[in-house]
Amino acid sequence: MSAPANKPTPDLATLLTYGSLYLLLVSVLLRFQPALALILLVGGLCALAVFYGNRLVSGVRKGLSSTDEDGFGERVRIRLADCRRNEERFRTEAEQIRNSISTLRDDIERSSGADAGEVERAEQLIKEFEAEFNLRHAKASFFVDCAAKLTALLDRYQLQESISARKKELDVLRSSNFDDEAALEETRYHLERDAIELDTIAELSKEAFVSFKAEQAEELRVRLEKLRSQL
Repeated sequence: MSAPANKPTPDLATLLTYGSLYLLLVSVLLRFQPALALILLVGGLCALAVFYGNRLVSGVRKGLSSTDEDGFGERVRIRLADCRRNEERFRTEAEQIRNSISTLRDDIERSSGADAGEVERAEQLIKEFEAEFNLRHAKASFFVDCAAKLTALLDRYQLQESISARKKELDVLRSSNFDDEAALEETRYHLERDAIELDTIAELSKEAFVSFKAEQAEELRVRLEKLRSQL
């Protein structure tokens, strides 16, 4: 298992400690080696400028990257909502055209006394309405396809966001593996030590019990010898 790739950033207390030691060294060298102290002071200021400059640039890039990612998802959602609104609008218009065509045909059938010119104009209107109906249907179908592609694009974007978030979660979990391993090793050590102490206590208790029995037997033997001598 390898160590985590990301190096921890020094905290403020550590930076202040190193800075104080550095300034102390420079102040001491000013008394004995002024030229060397000046070089160290300039070098330290340059290093400090580079350090904070890199942190500033990294923060700006991270902020811009986060803004771009959020802007992309928002743009896709706006386009998707616009496609769905347009689809609904063209389907509504197509339905209105269908109703107009149906009304014209009903009127033609009821108007038995209409002359040929009026019927022809009505039929021409029906053809023009049918052309508009087909156009609205084609527009609605276009926005259906547009919405499907944007939905797929948004799903991919959300998958990438989920992968990125889970990767960060995994990095956090892995970063604690070494601490957990140390804790497990410490627990194992204490368990082994406690087991050894328990075995030692058990052995001492056993020896004490055996010793106590042996002393009783010796006392009994002495008594028997004493009684025997008195016979």
